[in-house]
Amino acid sequence: MRKVLKNFGLIASVICITILLIQCNDKEETKYGTLSGSVGLEDGTVADGAIVTLSTEANAANILARVVVDENGMYSIIGIQSGTYYINAKWEPSNNNNLLKSANTVILSGVESELTVEGDQTSDIVLAGLVSDGNGMVDLDDGWVWDNTHSMIGFEFPYDAVNAVFSGHFSSVGFDEMNFDETAPQNTVIRAWVDITSVETGSPSPPCGHGRDGITGCITNSFKVQKDPADTVDNYCSDGSVYTSWPNEELEEYDLWGEGAVTTYMKQSAIVGSTGVATFVSTEVTPYGTGYLAKGDFTFAGVTKNVDMYFSYLEGYTNDDNTRTYASFYGWFKYAALDDFDISSGHVGDAEITVKLSAQFNKPL
Repeated sequence: MRKVLKNFGLIASVICITILLIQCNDKEETKYGTLSGSVGLEDGTVADGAIVTLSTEANAANILARVVVDENGMYSIIGIQSGTYYINAKWEPSNNNNLLKSANTVILSGVESELTVEGDQTSDIVLAGLVSDGNGMVDLDDGWVWDNTHSMIGFEFPYDAVNAVFSGHFSSVGFDEMNFDETAPQNTVIRAWVDITSVETGSPSPPCGHGRDGITGCITNSFKVQKDPADTVDNYCSDGSVYTSWPNEELEEYDLWGEGAVTTYMKQSAIVGSTGVATFVSTEVTPYGTGYLAKGDFTFAGVTKNVDMYFSYLEGYTNDDNTRTYASFYGWFKYAALDDFDISSGHVGDAEITVKLSAQFNKPL
């Protein structure tokens, strides 16, 4: 009897193990894979530095993974369980959005896509701009006024090619033409100028001083501002040294654009031609990301180059007594001082200079 029970127990154990094995074989094996691909613009430009987001829900909800696109425009996400996901990418055009250097720059977004992952597969992402559906308008010919007091146009670059950032701004700037229509951004016209001799970096150059700023500072020399010897006046410092003061007191109206019409700029007579003034004239404006891309001619140090300026429109507000409405723009572009304009400076070297602007406009109601 004991032997029968023993055999029965052995048979029962075998049957249980067999059932378990059958059940395990009936279960679908969990699969994991790698999702990879390229990220770029419609024209084939690689979006190195873009951030690819993989989510389990639409609108980037419940994010599963974030990866940074490499220098070749490629990304890879490993260990993804089989299932349905949503993928997107964002790219700040200076290729450093992943370093979080600026929260205000234009972001170019890819349209979020739904995809089913089954093992290893490829999914390429093409970034596309988002066209605004607003109806904002700023036009200097329609009563809008440029507000220099509450605006800023500045610059920055890595000092001595290291991580420290050197920055400054200009106190004398202006817009001779600004016509922006949010419903038809392609019709936008921008003409802006900067008086280079109004540079301010926190190091003024008073008589007998040796600072960076102003028309007697070293920056204007580095930026190749020409001065008219006929306008110079020799002054003597207490230590017996001599300095030359530019310019004289006279101001002149100056035609920045070469069209024979006097602009809003009043130049100091010591500045020769355009060397004391930098200008930007838009040639094409298109929707780009959450903002706009303005291609234009940038004239600096007597040289004109094409640059891409990315900017955002901020709708602004109307004041409490309903007498004035406000609007503003934030934008930036980069240029190579040495390669593009032959500006030779040991501190700048061959680094890029970033120009940033926060431009305020208002209109009486």
